Amino acid sequence: MESILNQLFWIWSLISVLPEWLRIFLALFVLLQLARLILLYIVPPFLNLLCRLLKKMLYLISYPIMALLCKMQRSRREAGKAGISVWIDIIEGMFALFESFFDKMIQLFMKRKRYKTRIKRWTFYSATTLVILLTAAIMNNPNEWYTQKWKKAEVWLNQEHVHIQASGASPDQKVLILNKKYEDGGNIREAPTLTAPRLYTITNEEIMHFLNEEQVDSQGIKWLKVQTTNGIEGWISALIVREK
Repeated sequence: MESILNQLFWIWSLISVLPEWLRIFLALFVLLQLARLILLYIVPPFLNLLCRLLKKMLYLISYPIMALLCKMQRSRREAGKAGISVWIDIIEGMFALFESFFDKMIQLFMKRKRYKTRIKRWTFYSATTLVILLTAAIMNNPNEWYTQKWKKAEVWLNQEHVHIQASGASPDQKVLILNKKYEDGGNIREAPTLTAPRLYTITNEEIMHFLNEEQVDSQGIKWLKVQTTNGIEGWISALIVREK
């Protein structure tokens, strides 16, 4: 089990270097396709079996009750009382309603086998469309709850990957995180200067390993060389980080 988790986190470490929108799309695509497979191949047989079992139980429960009602109705006729009581009609109607429901469900599952290819195709298209819409929603609404959930999940994946695979960072290396006031993230750059290209945007609570190298630029800003949990090396300003 640990080996499987290790491989999954290694896969994520490769994906994490992709653009954020593509990471979101791939993660949601895999999750929704797994959910689609469960709904197509696990849930229907389970519900079909459950409906058949409940129908059998309905027979077992209704048989003695209906036998008792017939006996009571026979006694009423022998006593000269015609007609059927309303409560007897209600009980019979409830049993008939449940039986009809279970029959309809079983027939529905039988029809599903005939339209299996069509159902698979339309569920795939629907899941893919939902992935595109969710990706756009997360990218365009940074303050919404689902975007925050994604950010937390991504931080957890990166940190858990480090924990499981015991990365090459030596035990005496410092672990850095962003200062609390930098909730929008901080930039890791290619060189120790503000004009250098941005390599990666570190998120709040995401950890970095200090590589024991620092420089001061022409503006007097102190830069630290760090490595992210997904293997990206670069420079980050010492003003925005603190030791964990």
